[in-house]
Amino acid sequence: MIAPGSIIQFDVKKQFKHIKSLGEGGTGDTHLFEDDTTNMLFAFKKYAPKDSNYIEEHYHRFVDEIKILFNLSHPNIVRVYNYYLYPEYKTGYLQMEFIDGISIADFQPNSWGKTWVTIFTETISAFEYLEAKGILHRDIRPANIMIDKNENVKVIDFGFGKKLDNKDQDGKSVLLNWPVTQLPIEITTKGTYNHSTEIYFIGKLFGHIFNENTEDFKFKYIIDKMSQLDPKNRYTSFCEVSIDISRGILSELDFTDRQKVIYREFATNLYTHIYKYIERYEPINDINVTLNKLAVVIRKSSLENSIQNNSQLIDCFINGYYTYSTNTDIKVSTVVDFYELLRSLPSLKQKIVLDNIYTRLAKIKVDVNSDDDLPF
Repeated sequence: MIAPGSIIQFDVKKQFKHIKSLGEGGTGDTHLFEDDTTNMLFAFKKYAPKDSNYIEEHYHRFVDEIKILFNLSHPNIVRVYNYYLYPEYKTGYLQMEFIDGISIADFQPNSWGKTWVTIFTETISAFEYLEAKGILHRDIRPANIMIDKNENVKVIDFGFGKKLDNKDQDGKSVLLNWPVTQLPIEITTKGTYNHSTEIYFIGKLFGHIFNENTEDFKFKYIIDKMSQLDPKNRYTSFCEVSIDISRGILSELDFTDRQKVIYREFATNLYTHIYKYIERYEPINDINVTLNKLAVVIRKSSLENSIQNNSQLIDCFINGYYTYSTNTDIKVSTVVDFYELLRSLPSLKQKIVLDNIYTRLAKIKVDVNSDDDLPF
């Protein structure tokens, strides 16, 4: 028996193969490594400050970044897997999800991919989550909001992040190195930085992108309100921004009551039959792949009342490994109705349906340490 309070030390060494450097920053360098066991790619951030005058301060900031990231779990925020600290040398390493992608400023929508509406919505969703967690990012710029190879938004770099508490409800200083012609009033008059300030900088970022691309963005009125210098004229929370986005989307979609019932019944069945993901959550995000796989599932169960293999249905939406319910209680008619609905919708509505499903599925737990061969 292991007594409560016992300190258990794991000395198992892991090996990673260096692939390439990913870049350098003021407080550290980032490199790409491959795990020899899982063959997964990881970004390792090494704390290595260029300015030797603030080693202690930056090291504590690095530790704070680790504390923040380990409390975050959102599909649009970079995921941390492990950390390795060497306090005697005032250095350490942060093992993170490798984002294979581009800066949001370089993103260009195409006819079959995500639209700016979806990119904007995912960005607001990430910062709404941070707001609910009481975390300020404090370094909002294009390089820190990336679009991965599946066109998912990924907010990265929490080196200037701050966890708020009941006594401290603002983040004080702000440090930016991208063009912002004016700072908001709360910074210039009081020196405060809070979630309303983050709303301002997100608004300015998207405003800058659309000015550069001469994009006619349907939510320009939301960006304008986000970008007001006076916080009294600005949104007070990312939740308010999200509500306004939903109103704008729903007013145009006009799904019928029958279509909503079909979607909800199918999405609920799919969600409740997945227990957890192993190592990572990886949606397929390809409407044609999903439709083709659904057709195969329906054909294989066409003479049955219920789907005979739940994993084949889940594989229509999810790559990778997961645990799931083997109960044969998902009606074939439920899957057929959803398939016919999805196939009949125009591309915009198809995308909205899949985005809603993947938002649901993203809430399911990810089990990084799934191996049962543990010391206890």
